[in-house]
Amino acid sequence: MLINLVQNAADSMAGGGTLTLRARHDRKRLGDGETDVVVLEVADTGKGIPPEVEARLFDPFFTTKDSGTGLGLSIAARIVEKQGGSLQYQTQVNRGTTFGIVLPEATA
Repeated sequence: MLINLVQNAADSMAGGGTLTLRARHDRKRLGDGETDVVVLEVADTGKGIPPEVEARLFDPFFTTKDSGTGLGLSIAARIVEKQGGSLQYQTQVNRGTTFGIVLPEATA
């Protein structure tokens, strides 16, 4: 999942930019209530996601790339959901995008 998100971020910054990876603890709503989570973020200063693409972002086989399959984000979202988490994002056109893999914090 991280490799896919990093590759997408790099592709969105064809002319250069900054890619940032972060990991943090947080408290977020997952499922029926709030819980302690770990968030792994991939942030870029790329072109952002336009609304017409954003509407189909997680659709299987949807891609904006010449050589893409359109399965990366849909599979990543399903994997995260099977672990009780969610794949979230924030985007601004011409400013960049941040994807967050939000997973329930493991308990010992």
